[in-house]
Amino acid sequence: MKMTITDIQSELLPLLCETAAPDIPRRVQKQLVLWAGTPGVRCEIYSASTQWAARLPNYDLEEIHWDSEKMLASQLKGALGIALSDSDGVPSVRANMGCGLVGGLFGLEQRVFPDKMPWLLEHLSKEQILALEPGEFTVTDEYRRALAHMRYMKDMLQGTGIEVYPIDLQGPVDSAHLLYGDEFFYALYDDPAFVDHLFDLVHAALVRLMQDCFEIMQTVDYVPHYNGLVLPANAPLKISEDTSTLLGREHIFKYCVPRTKALLARFGGGYIHYCGWNPHLYEAVTDHIKPLGLNLGNREKHGMAAVLRGLAGRGMFYYGQCDEALVNEAERDGARYLFRVR
Repeated sequence: MKMTITDIQSELLPLLCETAAPDIPRRVQKQLVLWAGTPGVRCEIYSASTQWAARLPNYDLEEIHWDSEKMLASQLKGALGIALSDSDGVPSVRANMGCGLVGGLFGLEQRVFPDKMPWLLEHLSKEQILALEPGEFTVTDEYRRALAHMRYMKDMLQGTGIEVYPIDLQGPVDSAHLLYGDEFFYALYDDPAFVDHLFDLVHAALVRLMQDCFEIMQTVDYVPHYNGLVLPANAPLKISEDTSTLLGREHIFKYCVPRTKALLARFGGGYIHYCGWNPHLYEAVTDHIKPLGLNLGNREKHGMAAVLRGLAGRGMFYYGQCDEALVNEAERDGARYLFRVR
């Protein structure tokens, strides 16, 4: 028998308050100690198998998009494994609304599907973009619904040890691409002044998006993120740079570096994720943007032993999956800044 929202409230949430919540301060503190660069600390983040997850109802991605109760039930499936484990992970949930939600500040709504993540299929025209000033927004019902999901889940999960983390934050290059579509790549060459204006709009929108999230979350010493991670409050961002892997060196250093540095600086810092492989982007991130840490979506495309040593030599952290033998080898060579997901 699958649980109803009433069952979740009366059975599951009290269990979490009793069994999971007491260990969360230890986990948070251990992660913050590692972020501070304390020698000899490694955080292991993993899930435990639990019958409770199997009892939660199954909803598709279209069903959860507009319904806060269904969003909570869906998100709890992943959070429970971390909450009920003995790992160093801090369980968390989010309004899982897709990476194109930034369009909701410009009147754009994503296409929602039952079997894949929402996607932004409509874009702003060049004329629409030129007519806008930074900070001028048209907020959609979809954007408001995402914030409502966050508020609902935060209220429901009080005292359980499970936190609400921010909506998916795509970096400046990803967001410019989302808003303008593939014409963005032509504009890089044909109209740099227009691209600069587009990035100004994007910066203001990403600041607004994060401010809206943080206002709801009301965290003090740390900011929860996905897969059991917490970030220090003075470096609270996770930025995705996937589109940047498609750029050449010139445009990575002309746009990605200064615009990403500006966004990180606005909030104090954070870490960067990207999928794919681009040696110019890796150089830009590690030697010029210099975030707190890095997560690679395709670690098989990188020499991870060298990555771990290289990041440690720069005082940067790696967060993600890594083979035990590789971790031990890197640590023998002095790499110690690691959040290992397994």
